[in-house]
Amino acid sequence: MKRRLWLVALMCLTPMVLAPHATAMDGAEYVALGDSGAATTGVQHLDTGAPLICARTTANTPKLIAQDLGLRLDDRTCSSAKIKDLTSSQGAGVAPQFDALGPNTRLVTVHIGANDTNISRHILTCHTGGAQPCGDPAWDRDIDAIADTYSAALHRISELAPNARIIVDGWPLYVRDGGCPELVGLRPADAATVQRAFDRLNTVVAAGAAANRATYVDTRAGSVGHDMCAPEGVRWFDPILATETLVPYHPTPAGMRGIADIIMAAIRAN
Repeated sequence: MKRRLWLVALMCLTPMVLAPHATAMDGAEYVALGDSGAATTGVQHLDTGAPLICARTTANTPKLIAQDLGLRLDDRTCSSAKIKDLTSSQGAGVAPQFDALGPNTRLVTVHIGANDTNISRHILTCHTGGAQPCGDPAWDRDIDAIADTYSAALHRISELAPNARIIVDGWPLYVRDGGCPELVGLRPADAATVQRAFDRLNTVVAAGAAANRATYVDTRAGSVGHDMCAPEGVRWFDPILATETLVPYHPTPAGMRGIADIIMAAIRAN
């Protein structure tokens, strides 16, 4: 039972509305696409006006960027989203995320792909494997397998929003070398395995961005010292013993702000 509840929490990959949903003909000024890494801080700042399945927050990175830039946002991020949900409905009341794009769109941020790699299952294995190492070769294959689909999605964004700047943000530092007690069940050697998987995912999406006139923003370097083993209030992601969001491996409010600041610096640099 505990294993099942833990998995549900991990897979759950807010009333402020900055703009109404755009029509397919024009597009919102700023469109945010993505999964729970961009959508939610768990129980913190939950947007009760958003689809429940999305667990979207009023203080996520897209909303902070919209505030900083003074742009009208259509936030389509949704927890547990996969690449296919960009073009199809994820569930009742959740339209395809691409529906918000159009010629009037000036900025698109994209954070998606982890759920397509079976990341929750692989991470759970690492935390519950006991003496068995978690370096499953299938994890690398699952990550590499999203390359073509991810690249095609970015290409389609450029077609639907030809006047937009497309920003792809990567995955920050989740696990420091050696791990920590808050990452229950994760052996020190396996901490590096988990982080290498996120780094490999960054390599895949960065290549997709480079091939499709998108800007890849590295969030890993700026997140050093803010991993899940950092103190509460400093860490950007909650560990297994989650105290802020109640959702392990997901952003805290400080994490959303930190990632927004890194993306804003990249936008302002160009």
